[in-house]
Amino acid sequence: MQYRETKRYLILYEVLNAVTHGVGFLLAVAGYVVLLVLEAIQHRGGLAMTAFAIYGASVCLFLLMSTLFHSLIFTKAKRVFQIFDHAGIFLVIFGSYTPYCWLAIGGWQGWTIWSVILAMTIAGILYEIFFVGRWLWLSVIIYIVMGWMILLAMPTLWHSLSHLSFWLLFAGGVTYTLGAGVYSIKNIPFGHVWWHIFVLAGAALMYFSILFSV
Repeated sequence: MQYRETKRYLILYEVLNAVTHGVGFLLAVAGYVVLLVLEAIQHRGGLAMTAFAIYGASVCLFLLMSTLFHSLIFTKAKRVFQIFDHAGIFLVIFGSYTPYCWLAIGGWQGWTIWSVILAMTIAGILYEIFFVGRWLWLSVIIYIVMGWMILLAMPTLWHSLSHLSFWLLFAGGVTYTLGAGVYSIKNIPFGHVWWHIFVLAGAALMYFSILFSV
């Protein structure tokens, strides 16, 4: 559509992209601090603290890289930060799995799922380094497959999480998936902004799932 090629539209588009995840980054940092402080008070041990540290760092780093990419998209740094931005999606999936796999699922099942997600994250980051921006549909499929591998442990999660935490996790997964669908459609006005909003909503749902129960 012609209006999408105008300079005004493109500038507004990228400003909104940067602002949405910029605000999200600030909220994520605050939530990260709260999570670590509460864990320090409960003092459940090094494994729990490490799991929350990985989770919080991955969310914050992902949102920061996204903010920087959209802030610098009209500069020569665009390519580098595009790689960081896309790789961050794999990183935040991995980080979100960590507290569930280590603390809620546990045992051989939790560590097996976590190891598979770790391997897929490494492969995904390498893929983005060499092929960023190509075959968008393939990236979206990989994101969705990684995200819903948690179904393999749903019975365990149902018994180990509170019902509220379980349904917040499920709602977060659905929200992320809907966002991935929006992300893959190119002709939606301000489509990437909507993707960012879905990401923030999904991240918030999973954060409270972890905060309330894991």
